Amino acid sequence: MLNTQWLHTFITLVEVGHFTQTAERLFMTQPGVSQHIKKLEEQAGTPLIKRIGKRFELTPAGQQLYRYGVKRQEDEKQLLGELLTDDPFCGECHLACSGSLAMFLYPHFLKHQQKHQAISIHLESAPNHRILEGIKNGQFDIGIVTHSVDDQYFDQHQIGQEALCVVVPADYPEDQLSKDALYSFGFIDHPDGKHYLQQVHLANYSDSHFDFNKIKKTGYINQLNQILLPVSEGLGFTVLPEKAVSQFSNQDKIKTLPLPKTVRQELYLLRKQHRPLAKRYLQIIDVITHLLSQS
Repeated sequence: MLNTQWLHTFITLVEVGHFTQTAERLFMTQPGVSQHIKKLEEQAGTPLIKRIGKRFELTPAGQQLYRYGVKRQEDEKQLLGELLTDDPFCGECHLACSGSLAMFLYPHFLKHQQKHQAISIHLESAPNHRILEGIKNGQFDIGIVTHSVDDQYFDQHQIGQEALCVVVPADYPEDQLSKDALYSFGFIDHPDGKHYLQQVHLANYSDSHFDFNKIKKTGYINQLNQILLPVSEGLGFTVLPEKAVSQFSNQDKIKTLPLPKTVRQELYLLRKQHRPLAKRYLQIIDVITHLLSQS
């Protein structure tokens, strides 16, 4: 990495055009200025100036380095200004949540971005463990997960609930609602399929034993917006959060089965413990809290 002090001396020399005057401006000696230039040339591996009597001219490498140095100073000045202002309506927002919540929340984030176009939304759909990892390593500043986290590394609070729905084709027979009939019909699996189905099973069926391997599988898909497609074509049933179900375009081809006991997932907003959030996140958190508290 280029030495910042030597680079500053070089930029000043180019702009002043005189070694003695540069030394006076920087409160240095003239030999000190010359030494900085020599060391910078050694670090760059090429001559930066060509002396002509008491004058000097920049070499092509010197011209390139001068442009780079000026831009670096400007970028640093801009960055420091942004750090001081912490504009609530400017900057990038990095967050993550489940696929179903992403489908539900993203249009509302875009409305916020349309009002404040200096805001940039970076939303990632991810499972719980990936969200936790992303917050820890700084990839995400906030995230929404579907269970509380027993880890003091995180600051968390509950912001809402989301029901799980058992979804079948629209023409699924009303007399085939038993567990055995449903499981023999066939399950459309997905990355969270086993977890969702197990929660529904344990809450609604008298036998507490859940053996996923004994349930007929008629498909698997990891694209959230495609999971209900085979269901709508009569190829099986699945379990999804209600927000994912509500986003499906062919609502007339599916239906949600009534359950004796509705299973609801708790939703928690997470951030890294003791890490201050930029002011722009306050608006995003307000949007999330308002929308999910109404669920």
